[in-house]
Amino acid sequence: MKKNGYDFEDRLHYQIDYTANFNKAFRREFQNKFVKDDLSADECAILIAIHRNPTITQSGLGKFLFKGKAHIGKILNDMEERGLVKRIADTQDNIIVKRNIITPKGLEIIKKNMKEIKRIETVMDKEFTQDEIEQFVEFLKKYRKVLSTIVDVKLK
Repeated sequence: MKKNGYDFEDRLHYQIDYTANFNKAFRREFQNKFVKDDLSADECAILIAIHRNPTITQSGLGKFLFKGKAHIGKILNDMEERGLVKRIADTQDNIIVKRNIITPKGLEIIKKNMKEIKRIETVMDKEFTQDEIEQFVEFLKKYRKVLSTIVDVKLK
């Protein structure tokens, strides 16, 4: 990758971008190989997010997946049509919101998915200590904070 003496692969920003793209590709391939069930990686992430935080809103799911609220709404509508979630009107902080409830069919997929995710966690736990993970997360936060002093970025 050297171009005019500049090695992109040794640059922090390149490694972070590369890792982010690798992680997205890994999620897709992991989904296709181990979970399947005719779900996208985003749909599985939504099921797991709802399972772990039953009060998460459509906006919260959008922030979690870095997608717009309308895009998440379309995904949730499709998931409801396929019987994976049920959406009901509820109130949260005096605002009417649609609450998402995972159906038995969705729960079966989560069980299968969580079993596979546990494999990843087991491998990571062998490779990284909790202190290393916490330190890494703090480095990533610091990286974003430093860049935010140059340009303030708002993610969806």
